[in-house]
Amino acid sequence: MTIGIAFIGAGLFVKDYHLPGVQASPDLELKAVYSRSLKSASSIAPEQQIDRYADDAPQGLDQLLARDDIQAVIIALPITNQAAYVRAALSAGKHVLSEKPIAKDRAEATALLDWYRSTILPRRTAAPTWSVAENYRYFDSLRRGRAQLARLGRIRQFRTQVYFDCRPGKFVFWPFFALAWRQQPEHQGGAVLDIGVHHVAAMRYLLGGSGPRERITQVSAFVGSFADALPPVDTVDAVLRTESGAQGTFQLSGCSSLEESGWTVVGEKGHVRVTDDGVAVHVEGEQDERQTLPVDTLAVGNEIRAWGGALISGEMKAEQRPEEALADLEVIELILTSGKENGAPQVTQYQC
Repeated sequence: MTIGIAFIGAGLFVKDYHLPGVQASPDLELKAVYSRSLKSASSIAPEQQIDRYADDAPQGLDQLLARDDIQAVIIALPITNQAAYVRAALSAGKHVLSEKPIAKDRAEATALLDWYRSTILPRRTAAPTWSVAENYRYFDSLRRGRAQLARLGRIRQFRTQVYFDCRPGKFVFWPFFALAWRQQPEHQGGAVLDIGVHHVAAMRYLLGGSGPRERITQVSAFVGSFADALPPVDTVDAVLRTESGAQGTFQLSGCSSLEESGWTVVGEKGHVRVTDDGVAVHVEGEQDERQTLPVDTLAVGNEIRAWGGALISGEMKAEQRPEEALADLEVIELILTSGKENGAPQVTQYQC
C-alpha cells in the first residue's frame, strides 16, 4: 500500500529535493501539484501523468484537498504564507509535512500549534498528523555523532559554526536565495531564520543524545549586517546556556571566506565533532575515532522516507514533531531579539 500525496508549492526546492525524495520513497505516490499559477504547477515532473491545480486553472486548492485518493501533502511555500495552508490541509483531513520553520515567529507558531491540539487532534475519527520538515536531523553523520555523546559524561560546552560566502557565484544555494521573497524578506532575520534554524535544529538534536535532555534556557547574542546579499542580518555571535549549566556558542556568518561548518560537544571525558560528512570522537583513555560518511545532499531523501514510513506505521517521528520545530524557531527568535537589545539575555519558554 502507498500513500497518495500532493505538493502544495512548486518552487525550486520542491523540484530539486522533495520530488526526488518522494520518487525514492516506497511508501509515497505523487498524485498532484498545486501552485498559484498553472505554469508553475506544470514545471514539477512534467513527464508524469499527475494532476495540476492552480489559482488560474479551472480547479484549485479546494478541489485538490477534496480528493479521497490524496491522503497527505507536502507544503513548501514562502515562510509567511505557510500557516494558512497548513490549517487548510489539516482541516481537510490531510496529513501534513510542512517545511521549516514552523511559522514566521513564535506568536504565529504557538497559535497554530494550539489550534492543532484543540481542533484537529481531538477528532473522533483518525486525526491527520502534522509534521514539520527538518532535514538536518537526518544527516547520517549527525545521527552517528548523537549516538556517541553518552560516552562523554557530563556535557560542559557545545559549539555550532556556520560559515559561507553569500555572494552570487560563491554560495552553492544562491539560486534559492535570489528569489524575491528572500531578497526582500517579510520574515524576521531573513536568512538567519531561513538557514540558521537548520543549524539550531541540528544542535538541539545532537545535544539530545547525552542522556538527560540539554534544554537551552538562556540566549544572549550580537547580530550584524556586513554584506548586501542576505538582508537584513547576515552574521550572528550568540552564547547559550542549558538546564544543566552547559555553555555553548552559535556562530553564523554569510559573508565569510571560511567554509567550515559543524557542531562540537565537549564533555568531562572527551569531545565529539560532527560535520555533514563525518564524525570525530575523542574519549580519554581510548583510541580516537574518525569516520567519513557519504552525503545525501541535505538529507531530504532520508527525511521524506522517514515521513512516509511514519504515515504507514501510524507512529509519528519525534524529529518531525511541531513542538521540536517551535523550539528551533524560539532559539533563532531570541537570538534576533537579544541582538536588537545589545546582547540582553533572553529566557526560553518552549524548549522540549
